Amino acid sequence: MQIEDPLSSHKAHVTDENELLVRAVSESIQRHRSEEGDAYQVIGDFTAVNNSTFTVLHIKNIDTAKVMYLTYIRLQPISLTGGAFSSDTFFSIGTGRTVGSGGTVVTPVNMNLGSGKTANATCTDNNPTMAGTYTEFDRWYPEGNGKMQVFNKEGSISLSQNDTLEIKFRSNHTDGTVYSRISFIYDSESH
Repeated sequence: MQIEDPLSSHKAHVTDENELLVRAVSESIQRHRSEEGDAYQVIGDFTAVNNSTFTVLHIKNIDTAKVMYLTYIRLQPISLTGGAFSSDTFFSIGTGRTVGSGGTVVTPVNMNLGSGKTANATCTDNNPTMAGTYTEFDRWYPEGNGKMQVFNKEGSISLSQNDTLEIKFRSNHTDGTVYSRISFIYDSESH
């Protein structure tokens, strides 16, 4: 018996161990979703660190049909002064709150630059006033100024319609800037 592709006339090959030789090409889910125009990144910051706790970036999925999967979170303190890196300096990642007022609206950028699609998300940085109950699920203590912390979740944080994620920063420093960057993709709820 011979296996042959009728379009190309290519034949299947059997190895010396009597195994069918196959070749697979795999790609990351981020690349696949980007080809569809459903991969985004958003950057948030706060430039007035003031010995308190504040919201660096808040994101809310407002898509009615797709789940937002957060794939990477990057956190970075820059030029913090007037304090020390200790247990009083940390990023907190949580959920449950919504933006009440203030802050600055930030727009996610589509990673497929030619797709023309925009994210169905509301994103706010610059310490908005928050409403609701915050539930922390992760915390990071930065190693020092300028060192980026990377949180690779590979899609395990999923936000359905109206779900939120908030990144806060607690610091005893009196001046400086912190950044947060979130990469996310959209995919349908059922597969």
